[in-house]
Amino acid sequence: MNNLEKIEDFNYEGQRLLFEKSRRLEYDRFTILLIDEFDDDYLNLAINIKSKNKKEFDEDFIKIKEIMNKYGRKASVLISNQVLLNTVDFKSKGLKISDNSIWLMKNIENYNDLYTSKLPIEILKINKEEEKKYPSIVEKGFMRNSIDDPYDGLSLSVIDAIRRSCYIKDKFITEHYIAKYNKEPVGTITIMYERELAYIYNVTTNINYRNMGICKSLISYIFKRLKQLGIYNVVLQTEQGYHPEKIYKNMGFKEIFKAIKYTEE
Repeated sequence: MNNLEKIEDFNYEGQRLLFEKSRRLEYDRFTILLIDEFDDDYLNLAINIKSKNKKEFDEDFIKIKEIMNKYGRKASVLISNQVLLNTVDFKSKGLKISDNSIWLMKNIENYNDLYTSKLPIEILKINKEEEKKYPSIVEKGFMRNSIDDPYDGLSLSVIDAIRRSCYIKDKFITEHYIAKYNKEPVGTITIMYERELAYIYNVTTNINYRNMGICKSLISYIFKRLKQLGIYNVVLQTEQGYHPEKIYKNMGFKEIFKAIKYTEE
């Protein structure tokens, strides 16, 4: 598994392990993840696709479709290989884009900046009592029916995944943090990490407190935390072309690859 495959796998496998009724099916040129709790393509998809060209992908997709349909799922594939993105006619296979994301990384070994919000916020790791409330706090950082929010709010399956991440522990360590202003939650951030790599999730700001530097302050705080742990490579994923991408790049995150998820219509 090369570095980009590891990053892709880290993201999806880390989430899969939150669920007891999940399966990881390994094949020569792809991996299929199946989560019984969901009936959508959130974590039911094929990743780590190693097809080198259109011919190989055509062969692999026949197998992927057969396997996923057998388990009552629509075929869904995550494609990060630019050759495949340029040469495969996904529409002819009955596939449509269900997610268009950009993956970013930053090495923080020499990072010493500390962003300060315009508000006097306090950033704290959540306590046991706050674990129950954390998903709803995260949800308040997303807007429905807004051109500024690529996710159009959070689905019930995603909210459930956040809830489970507060108490289910497995291969990866997960930590959740809340930014508070006047003792009220105004922002969130989550990190999932192993020995060499950390992944950032749930970067949100309450819609009433945006454009005040809370997001940058949260990320800056997490950089400091990860440096204490001796973890210097940090990855995050966001939808391409939306405002968060600009924020992350302004903080020094560099694009490492794009990935498009195609799902059966």
